[in-house]
Amino acid sequence: MSRLEYSNQVSPKNKSTRTNVFVGTVIDVITSEESKGIYDLGFGEGETRNLTEIGYAKIRKLSDLTSAVNELSYFPPYDYTNIDLPIVGEVVEIVDIAGVQYYRRITSANLNVGNAKTDLEGNLLPVKEKSSSNKSNNYRTTAQTGTPNSSGNEDSEVKNQYFEPSSVNHLSLYEGDKLLQTRFGQSLRFSGFNNPDNIFAPTIILRNRQGAKSLEELEPSQPTIENFVDDGSIIAMTSGDYEIEFTPGTVDTPLETSPFYLEEPELKGTDQILINSGRIILSSKDSEMLFYSKGDYGFVSDGKLTIDNGLDGAEMDFNGDVRITTNDNNFYILGDNGEIYLNTEETTEPLVRGETLKGLLEELIDAINQQVFLTPAGPTSPGPTNAPTFQNIKSRLTDFLSTLNYTE
Repeated sequence: MSRLEYSNQVSPKNKSTRTNVFVGTVIDVITSEESKGIYDLGFGEGETRNLTEIGYAKIRKLSDLTSAVNELSYFPPYDYTNIDLPIVGEVVEIVDIAGVQYYRRITSANLNVGNAKTDLEGNLLPVKEKSSSNKSNNYRTTAQTGTPNSSGNEDSEVKNQYFEPSSVNHLSLYEGDKLLQTRFGQSLRFSGFNNPDNIFAPTIILRNRQGAKSLEELEPSQPTIENFVDDGSIIAMTSGDYEIEFTPGTVDTPLETSPFYLEEPELKGTDQILINSGRIILSSKDSEMLFYSKGDYGFVSDGKLTIDNGLDGAEMDFNGDVRITTNDNNFYILGDNGEIYLNTEETTEPLVRGETLKGLLEELIDAINQQVFLTPAGPTSPGPTNAPTFQNIKSRLTDFLSTLNYTE
């Protein structure tokens, strides 16, 4: 029989407190204010629509083989705080509580399609369609169920609007786990013994989708575990002996840059958080963004590091040596029209321009070599007697010019 009776756990011997549970197949789900189902509830396209009906599902009870589609009822979800929407073709429970009936999903090992039937037309349409004898009743709430009946034109086409079945593997279980898993590969795991030695190590893992590699390699019913490299965006809060199996980059394109100063972190043994995704955006829209670290912190990237402080400057305070290595690449400090100070905060000792100094010294040496002295006997010949010495010094003036460091 399609009707079931689940005894109330508080008073199993009192038949009047039992919860009646029916089973039915989903025909339609109202997912937005644009859903046709809202119009079917008695609100025309030009009238105010009852948006509280979003989440309702039209269901054909398994005991009803003949009712026309437009005569079937819509039912609200069992728990609005934890909505688990079914898809067209899924079999759900209809729970009767105090005369009002609600639906709730019946989960299946096939996470993606649940228990949905493949032959929608053959399974969801009535054995023999019959038209409604009183269309005015279609706009009212059914007294026995508290749920509105559908109305409108007959629609023999029953299908999911955009849902396409795909392969999703359920997660492996560990003793005491609590798991939330969706038909789209998202999961949230609360675990205490998720480690090889089954040592108590509380762990929370939030995953957005199953990775492409495991989808290709695993059989549909084969369980899997979270993959911190291949899966989609993932956040892990771990502790103790749980070891995060993580390497930077992706499966096909690992990170090429090796840390030079930074030591690889130990991925177990303490409370830690890992966030791994294709792109990470952190934004503080109206106040500070702070980073605190009791230990070292580092940045490792195959790309470029850029910092743009458009409206204010920067202050850095180091209590140790500062080393900047460019690995045979150029290093620029550009102040535009601003001044650059080295080891001083006052304009006391300006830096020397090398080429300018060299030019002035060359002119000075040339002037020395050309000087003439007036004596009682008449003017001397041009230049000192040691002019070759000055000329030799002039030829070596380029020695004090740096070949790697430049200024304006």
